[in-house]
Amino acid sequence: MRNVEKDEIEMAERRVRMLDAGFRAFAERGIEAVSMQDVADESGLGIATVYRYFNAKSALVVAIGARMWAQFYSEVEREYARCRGDQMSAAEELDFYLTSYVVLYRGHRDILRFNQNFNGYVRHEALSDEMLRDYYAAIEPFTQKFHRLYEKGLRDGTIRTDVPERTMFHTSMHIMLAVCGRYAQGVVVHSGEPEDLTRELMLLKRMILREYVVE
Repeated sequence: MRNVEKDEIEMAERRVRMLDAGFRAFAERGIEAVSMQDVADESGLGIATVYRYFNAKSALVVAIGARMWAQFYSEVEREYARCRGDQMSAAEELDFYLTSYVVLYRGHRDILRFNQNFNGYVRHEALSDEMLRDYYAAIEPFTQKFHRLYEKGLRDGTIRTDVPERTMFHTSMHIMLAVCGRYAQGVVVHSGEPEDLTRELMLLKRMILREYVVE
C-alpha cells in the first residue's frame, strides 16, 4: 500500500524543483530562448514528468510568475509588520511601498528580469485572462494594499486625493516597477561592470513623493 502523504510530499518537491529551475533559466536567458526540455534538464527530471505537472510552457511560465509575486508580497508584508505599517501615515506608507521596489532591485534583480521577460512573453503568446488567472490572483494583493493606502490618505490628508486612485497607482508603483525592471535587465548602456543604479531609483522615488505627498 502506497504512502499517500509521502507521495504528496514528493510531488510537491518535484513541482518546486521545476518552478525553481524554470525561474532561473527564464530570468537568465529569456523565456522564448528556454524550452521545456531545458527546464527538465535543469531540474534533473524527465521531460514527461515536467509535462505531467505543466501541460504547456505557458502554464509553467504563469505558475512561476504567480509564485514569484506571492513570495515577494509575503516578504513585503513581513517588513510592513516589522515597521508597524498600520501606524504609518498614508505618505509614510507610500514611501514604504516605493522603497520596496528599490529593495527588489538591490536584492532580487532576477525577479525583475523574469518579470520583464514575462510581460513580453504574455503579449507575444496572447495569453487569455483565464490562462493568467493565477497570476492575477497573486498580484491582486498589491493593488489592494494600495487601495487601503489611498483610503488612509482620504482620512489623514497626507497624500493628494484629488488625483484618482488608479492614476496615482499607475504613475507611482507601475512606473517604479518598470524602471527597476529596465535597470535590472541592463537596458541602460554603460561600460565595465554592471552599474548599481540605486541612486537613480531613489531620485525617482523622491520625485514621485514630491508629486503626491501633501506638504
